[in-house]
Amino acid sequence: MSDYLVPFGPQHPAIKEPISLRLKLSGSTVEGVDAQLGYIHRGVEKIFERENINNALYLAERICGICSYAHASAYTRAMESMMHIRAPPRVQYLRTMFAELERLHSHLLWAGFMCHEIGFETLFQLFWREREQILDVFERYTGNRVHHSYNKLGTVRYDIEDEDYIREQVHSILPTVKSLRSEIKGNGVVAARFKKVGPVTHKQAIEYCLVGPPARACGVKNDIRKLDPYEAYGKTKFKQPIYKSGDSYARTMVRLDEIFESVKIIDQCLRDMPATKVPKHSLKALPQGEGYGRVEAPRGENFHYYIVKDSKITRAKIRPPTLAVFPALETMMLGAHVGDVPVIVASIDPCIGCMERITVTKGRRTETLTEQEFRRKYCG
Repeated sequence: MSDYLVPFGPQHPAIKEPISLRLKLSGSTVEGVDAQLGYIHRGVEKIFERENINNALYLAERICGICSYAHASAYTRAMESMMHIRAPPRVQYLRTMFAELERLHSHLLWAGFMCHEIGFETLFQLFWREREQILDVFERYTGNRVHHSYNKLGTVRYDIEDEDYIREQVHSILPTVKSLRSEIKGNGVVAARFKKVGPVTHKQAIEYCLVGPPARACGVKNDIRKLDPYEAYGKTKFKQPIYKSGDSYARTMVRLDEIFESVKIIDQCLRDMPATKVPKHSLKALPQGEGYGRVEAPRGENFHYYIVKDSKITRAKIRPPTLAVFPALETMMLGAHVGDVPVIVASIDPCIGCMERITVTKGRRTETLTEQEFRRKYCG
C-alpha cells in the first residue's frame, strides 16, 4: 500500500511542460503513476474543421513551437498526397534541410533542459548557446526563429542564396557539441543520474509502440526517414543511432548522436541540391478526398490525417510523437526514486501541447477523465 500521494505539476520548477502527475509513493519509491491530462487542451482538431486548406497550414504549425516545421511537413505531405502532386527536386532538398535544422535546434534545446534537471547549469547554457546558431539561420531565411511558415503546398515560400552561411553556422556547433557529448559520457554525476533510470525493455518498447529516440534507445529501428522516405531523405545517407539499455542515458545519447547525423544530411542537401528556381505554385481547389502524412519529427513519428470536402477540412486527426510515448511513462517510473521523476519525464522530451487531443461529450454533458479512466471506459 502506498504511503503518500504526491502531486507533480502541472506547474513545477523541475519541468518545462505543464504535465500533471499524481505519484503514489512508498517511502521515496514510486509505486504508481496517475496522469492527469487536459490542463492545456485547445481543441485544435476541431478548429481545423472550420479552416480552408491554406489557413489550416498555419494552424498546423502552431500545434507545437519546437516541432513547428514537423507539423507543417506532415500537413503538407497529407494534402499533396490528396492532390497527387510532388514537389520539384530543389524544393524537396530545401524541405529536408529545414527539417534537419529544426531537429538540431530541438535536440540542443532538449539537451540543455536535460542537464538542467540534474543541476548541470553550465552544460545547460552551453547547449542553448549553440542552439542560437541554428535559430539565426531560421531568422535569416524565414524572418522567424520558431514558427517559420516556410512550406506551401507544392513548393516553399523562400529560396536560399548564401549556402555557405548555412554550412558555416551548422558546422560551428560541432566542436562544442562533441566536447559536451564527451563530458556527458565521462561524467560520474551524469552516469549516476541517467544510467539505469527509467528503463524500458525492447519488448516493452514494441508493446507500447514507442516512436522516435525513446524507441531507438531500446534497440527498435523505427525512423520514418528510413522506413518511409519522403522529400529528399531517400537520396541522402545517414545512420540511425541505436542503443539497447532503454534508460534515460540511452535516450540522451540517441539524441546527441542524431545531431551529428543531421549535420551530414544538411551537408548532402547543400551539395546535391539542383540549381533551379523555386516555383510559385498556383493552388487549385482540392477535390473531395482524404489523405495522410507522416514525418520523423525530432521527438518521433508525427502523423496527420485529413478529410477534405469543397476545399475545406471536415475531419482532422493528429497523432504526435508524445501521444505514442506518454503511455510508457508509468512503466519508466515504477520502482524509481522520486528524485529521478524529473529526469525520466525530461528524457522522453514531452510536448503536452502537442499531445492533448481528446474531448468526451455526451449531448450537453462533458466528462473529464484521467488517461487510465479513459482507457478503461472507452478502450476496453
